[in-house]
Amino acid sequence: MAMRTASPWWVSLVFGVGLLFVFLGERLLSLKGATVIGVGAIIVMTGARAWSFAGSSGTRKQVERTLLLAQLGVILSLILYMLTTGWGPTSLNTGNAKVALSVMYVVVLIASIVPLFMIELSLGTAMRNSFDVRASTALDASSVEYFRVRDIGWSGLAIAFALGLLMMTCNVARERNVSRDVSYFKTSAPGDSTKAIAKSSTETIRVLLFFPQINEVGTQLTDYFESLARNGKVTVTTHDRYVDAALGDKYKVPKLDEPDPKKQKGYVVLARGEGDKEKFFPIEIPADLETARKAGSKLRNLDREVNSILLKLVREKRKAYVMVGHGELNDPDSIPTDKKGLNDWGTSMFKKRLGELNYEIKELGLIDLSKDVPEDATVVCLLAPTIPLQQAEWDALDRYLDRGGRLLLALDPQADQTVGPLEGRLGYRIAPGVLTDGDSFLPQRRTLSDRRFVITTQFSAHASTTSLSRSVDKGLVLIEAGALEDAPFTTKGEAPKKTVTLRSMDSSWLDLGSPANFTFDATTEKKQRWTIGAAVEGPRLGDKDGFRALVFSDVQLFADAKVQSRMGPAQTILISGPLLDDAVKWLGGEETFVGDVVSEEDKPIKHTKDQDQVWFALTTIGAPLLVLTLGLVGTRKRRAKKKSEVKP
Repeated sequence: MAMRTASPWWVSLVFGVGLLFVFLGERLLSLKGATVIGVGAIIVMTGARAWSFAGSSGTRKQVERTLLLAQLGVILSLILYMLTTGWGPTSLNTGNAKVALSVMYVVVLIASIVPLFMIELSLGTAMRNSFDVRASTALDASSVEYFRVRDIGWSGLAIAFALGLLMMTCNVARERNVSRDVSYFKTSAPGDSTKAIAKSSTETIRVLLFFPQINEVGTQLTDYFESLARNGKVTVTTHDRYVDAALGDKYKVPKLDEPDPKKQKGYVVLARGEGDKEKFFPIEIPADLETARKAGSKLRNLDREVNSILLKLVREKRKAYVMVGHGELNDPDSIPTDKKGLNDWGTSMFKKRLGELNYEIKELGLIDLSKDVPEDATVVCLLAPTIPLQQAEWDALDRYLDRGGRLLLALDPQADQTVGPLEGRLGYRIAPGVLTDGDSFLPQRRTLSDRRFVITTQFSAHASTTSLSRSVDKGLVLIEAGALEDAPFTTKGEAPKKTVTLRSMDSSWLDLGSPANFTFDATTEKKQRWTIGAAVEGPRLGDKDGFRALVFSDVQLFADAKVQSRMGPAQTILISGPLLDDAVKWLGGEETFVGDVVSEEDKPIKHTKDQDQVWFALTTIGAPLLVLTLGLVGTRKRRAKKKSEVKP
């Protein structure tokens, strides 16, 4: 039976509209006029509720009293809110007092609004009295079921208190902010490459930590270096900058006198040798853990930083000669006008990684190369020339390999495809056509041209691909790549050893269309696993190793790429990931140093088209369906249980 009260249904409606005007005026539109209108409506409707209460009797009066108390609670919450604004005393709208009042007014508001809303829903609009309270007294008081109204009001109050508790919990959590990043465990675990470099040292490597006492960052670093010290070639000591002032001055460690904890710095010093032969390198790391964990910080990239310094400690700097003057990937200024756009990717990360591997980068142009490759060259890099090399230059590279040189050669099917006399020495040439795949590719423009962004997971067990084959993200993107095909050896003596290191998937083909149609033609094209990278080792030269060469048919492997990380701005990365590190180490005869280098940087999010569709379906359809299914199953079980209890 619908209950009848002395006040009409629209009293609560106008009251709610007034509260909405207050919200719009104070929080959304900043219009004082809306606030005044809203407050006026609330006061008038509360007066109307009080008049109805005064003119009612019996259980009807009790219902009106409950509704009146709810509306008075709303007015109290508005008064508390006013104290947190410019209308209130200055002492109450700042600091902890403002926070306490903010929590109080929201809790009181919710505790008043929710019961009022639920009671009005239970009363309904039918059979409500007119606003004439005198006529209401003639009605039967028993028509108002006060106990039901009271129970509904208590239920609403319980919900309101639960919401209020949730808000207070959020405020306390914000004020007592304690974060624990459980994904940040790799900082205390040096990678395989770093362990191998430390183990190869003939002298003990000393690690000195200068950090404030009882410091979280210092604890992270201590765990990391103690793990590294288990190899037996590393010692770890902690020092106070003021107590060990002389030691700090020796290693050029600044004094830790910054009063602001957020700006304090700590230092790690890695040293090797004694006296005049001692070498040391300091690393500055923020002493505040929150600051030190930010993207791009040295703590997140600690293993890479230590790996680079250890290479500087255990051996002298080497030289990598990068060829220029032929429109190479690393020299876009020399690209002819008619070929602009081929090699304009950039090689900043390529050069940065060579520097971190303790290589000095030097350019090798026509004038120098026509004489010969310099004797101090550890590695020579030729990255897809768009202008053919002179015969004298090819001959110089051939002589360099003949005496045991090391060469990184990356080709491009759309640039110069000849390798001169190196074809007969290396046993490879680039095949015609551009690598294309209709199944394994990375969607970019949502057109057929995306098939040139080929994905492969085919890596061989070779030292130059060790880290690549162990990486979590197994896929390697090949962009506008070509393919290598075998060529006959023409050099005298023992034939070199060839090892294929990278292949495409078996769904790939070389697009021979002119112009390119990105579509497989079974009559002229063939699907197979094409060779993308190969390692070539020449025969030994007496008591030393012969030449080593790495040949790739995709120069973009060593180009820069902008990718979006999960958090923060876009990052510049090397397209081939860890491939360059292991490739240079193998070429330089340091294959014992290859392996993982641990980094806590956010990994770029890379999804294929099918993966995007799956995640969209799971988040927008799958999750709601799961919740709905669980609810229906639970409801069905409860009903079945009740029916079984009713049956005799």
